Amino acid sequence: MKHSVVRFEESNLTLPPGYGRHARGYRRAVMVDHLTAPSAVHMAHQIVQLEPGGSLETNVIAYEKSLFVLDGELDFMLDARAYRLVRGDYALVLAGSAHTLRSSSGNGARWLEMIAPQPLAESVGGDTFFVGAAEWPAHVERFDAGDARTRYVGHYDDAQLPPPGNLQMDGYSGAGAQGIRQKFMIDRTFGSAHIAMFMVEFAPGGGGSHHTHPFEESYFFLDGAGDCEFEGKKYVVEPLTCCWTGVGAKHAIYARGAAPVKFLETQTPLPPARQAFRFDSEWAEMRRRFPD
Repeated sequence: MKHSVVRFEESNLTLPPGYGRHARGYRRAVMVDHLTAPSAVHMAHQIVQLEPGGSLETNVIAYEKSLFVLDGELDFMLDARAYRLVRGDYALVLAGSAHTLRSSSGNGARWLEMIAPQPLAESVGGDTFFVGAAEWPAHVERFDAGDARTRYVGHYDDAQLPPPGNLQMDGYSGAGAQGIRQKFMIDRTFGSAHIAMFMVEFAPGGGGSHHTHPFEESYFFLDGAGDCEFEGKKYVVEPLTCCWTGVGAKHAIYARGAAPVKFLETQTPLPPARQAFRFDSEWAEMRRRFPD
């Protein structure tokens, strides 16, 4: 089976193995990895939480990681530059970049992470390296988008979504998805080598019809409800649910009811410039003309 549907549960937040000496008040719940979705080979997906006063020691990772803040405030230091992140902020950590995190509000912080390439299994070898305590500046401010030194951080707001229309993105321009609004956050332009991350909203009556990809996708639902079909199995999906589809897994997502459905979507490897989508509807005529 090349898909999974997992709902976030508070009880699944745990301290990862090997983090005990390097983290305080840090827990995470894995939504997608080689254990929860055995067919997943490119990505991992998790929700991470820091309790008030929590922190994670400076570390270097042998993969790329995107972050999207769901709640609270988070101090984030990347290659010695520190930023305060709030709900709707996002960041990219490149492989080999030193970074660290700490909670900066009385409510703690919770964020979504997508990782690619998928972290190595313990039996293969470690790929997270803790390199020492962080040296935080006296004051950490919100990032300044106008400062040319600001890199790999940004902010999402619903006002950035365009009016509903047809899907327009790398590798596709057609009518396979309608009533869609999308805002790209992390991609090649942003500096990623592996990850695409963007917000998607389908208007009532809108959705993406059955199609496949030459890459893996995840969808973390934030608002509304969706009627989803993955490899012929139907699901009603609500907020705090993470869905994953593998290479070649046929899927479709539609807004359910009279309200829009919104989800954070990630893709890896990055979509090719052509043939990123294969919609059934666009090959139906060829199947009609040339049946078996």
